[in-house]
Amino acid sequence: MTENLTGPTALTGREAQRAAVRRTAERRSLRTATWSMSAGTWQIGAWFWVIVLIIAGIIGYVEVRTDILDGSVIDGVVSGSAKFFLFVMGIIAPIASIAVHVAAGGTRRSFIRSTWCTAVILGLTFALVAAVLGYVEWLVFRAQGWSPELDRAQLYVDGGQVGTAFLVQAFFCSVYWLSGAAIGMGYYGFGVWRGTFAIPLLLIPVVLVELAFQSGYFGRPFAQAVGLADAQVLTAVVGGLAALAAAAFAFHLVTRSVAIAPVTT
Repeated sequence: MTENLTGPTALTGREAQRAAVRRTAERRSLRTATWSMSAGTWQIGAWFWVIVLIIAGIIGYVEVRTDILDGSVIDGVVSGSAKFFLFVMGIIAPIASIAVHVAAGGTRRSFIRSTWCTAVILGLTFALVAAVLGYVEWLVFRAQGWSPELDRAQLYVDGGQVGTAFLVQAFFCSVYWLSGAAIGMGYYGFGVWRGTFAIPLLLIPVVLVELAFQSGYFGRPFAQAVGLADAQVLTAVVGGLAALAAAAFAFHLVTRSVAIAPVTT
């Protein structure tokens, strides 16, 4: 005997089915958007690393020939450029992926989460390349009898401290990419004028990560100027996590009002 379901029971069944469809679509769109932004950034990022190697090779050759080589060449090129490259790509990639995200049935929530995931993926992968290059350079310098030490104060003194170098670059790259994404979405959602006025607030995570790790051309002098010097790895990690959380929150704030089509069934 077949029982006809009507009323609240049938309605509950349809609602559960729609909820299941929405969850499936959200997971699919999260994976699609994460892959789109990560792969799109790396398509250009591969050329970025080629250029980094060429520039570092030229600088190293000139310094060796002129007998002025006094420390790491790779770190000098990577520390100042990788995070800024990702900052610019963060402005571009999320906006460029919105159409793909909507086509995959994405929601605003899945778009925000996919951007968070992409920031972590790019931070880890770019940091891995930077740390490996620094370690290889350290091995070459040691074999040649050259000084592998960095020419600026860092949490690590040379490329041989590969774990610490990886940690520093991972936080820098993730926070800078996500901060760039927040600024890009600010312009996308708020327009030119309000997006521009929002930039100082959206750069707070960048300030936090620079204060935490005190590395490169900006972080150390900035930390000394405000009375924060001699950072330790543990306190730097805590500050880096705070900066990453602040960047994620900033992106959520600016994106929650952006028009992203909901899933339909």
